[in-house]
Amino acid sequence: MAQLNELAAEAIELDAFSTNIGDLVPEFDNLYSLALKQFNKVPASNITAGGGTTRPSARVQLRIQGGASIKQGTGDGDAIGLGNGSQYQAFALSPVVVIAPNQYTWLAKRATQGKERGTFQVTAKELKYSLASTTTGIEGLMNSDGSGTIDQIPTTATITTGGSGNQTSVIAGMNNVAGFVDQQVVQVFPSIGGTTRGTATISFVDPVTNTLYFSTALPSTGGATAVGDFIVVQGSSGAAGNSILGLRLWNNNANTGTLAGLNRATYPSRLQTPTINLAGKPITQSIGLRAATLLARAQGEDAEAVKSAIWYTGYDQGMAVSNLYFNVQIANEADVKGDRALDMGKKFFTPTFCNRELKVSITALPGRLDLFCPDTWYMFETAPLELHDFGGGATVMPVPDIAGSGSYLTSYIMAYITAFNIANSNVRAACYVQSAAQPAI
Repeated sequence: MAQLNELAAEAIELDAFSTNIGDLVPEFDNLYSLALKQFNKVPASNITAGGGTTRPSARVQLRIQGGASIKQGTGDGDAIGLGNGSQYQAFALSPVVVIAPNQYTWLAKRATQGKERGTFQVTAKELKYSLASTTTGIEGLMNSDGSGTIDQIPTTATITTGGSGNQTSVIAGMNNVAGFVDQQVVQVFPSIGGTTRGTATISFVDPVTNTLYFSTALPSTGGATAVGDFIVVQGSSGAAGNSILGLRLWNNNANTGTLAGLNRATYPSRLQTPTINLAGKPITQSIGLRAATLLARAQGEDAEAVKSAIWYTGYDQGMAVSNLYFNVQIANEADVKGDRALDMGKKFFTPTFCNRELKVSITALPGRLDLFCPDTWYMFETAPLELHDFGGGATVMPVPDIAGSGSYLTSYIMAYITAFNIANSNVRAACYVQSAAQPAI
């Protein structure tokens, strides 16, 4: 005769579940959110071939050269001479379509539908989570140089191959991997505008150690993936200007190449953003005045940029800025009571730097601070970020069997989609600090 022990009762025991889902996936969208809120938004058509010539669909007008130069005369009947006038130009750009599909099976949906089957419905959660992944991917492009490059493999990185599973390949020590997302297919290029080595699939993104894990081998066409290579979003040609024209394209001190269709060398200095190169030295409080001086030189002392520009930087320089203020410690004796030390630390970064708004973002390039005026920036939008309409208002569709059976899979697909691009109408109304020392984190 067997007694009723715990093993005999296991079939009727209830499982207990946590009340929340632990979300281990990092998500970022600071610069994209700033653009949606503060950039000038302009509806834009798609690129067209009207008149038989393909043309960009958005233009940003600018006065690129002054005129009416002065001369000295006598005013006693002498010749005024021939005059000159301002010269105008325009940046030309077109919207870039960004798509983020999400696919799930009928069984995953049905098995979690209703309180009797699952603690949450897969479809509802995936709608939320896929939106967050989409904005994270867009954030990577917003911080880029216009080629679709999300990061370049630095010379100090370590590339490991020959593994298996989700660690088939590993690139550790990237500059900033926060703009990548899990399961993203990326391209690798040896140079901007060069020939791609091929694609690889990211399994996991680790912004803590700036490491990318891959479930596939790294591509090797034309040579193995190596330091100095560029990791580019899928779908971009890797050429300059082929993707979202991000912050690092516009805030750039280069005097060669093109910027949204204009040759920088044709207009010396006018398409260059002033910069401060700290060459590895830490920032100081005087950086604000140095940047303001460069803005005043580039724009004039009464220019709006001198007054309204804001700072945008990564967490490394956010910490460096905060460290400047942690050393300034003043406490009233009345506030220090008992035998416990006064906590002089703060839980968040300072909201300002040198009396300007400070926007701190994980996705910003380390060692850099950008000063710019949101009022001079434009977002040309053909379509806002939305669920793709497959037709008739349907945002979820069955997946065809691409293996060739002529039928469908027991799976569904939905996709977030947007079409836009960004431009800065005045690259001189900005300044960026580069190569600043990075405090230990």
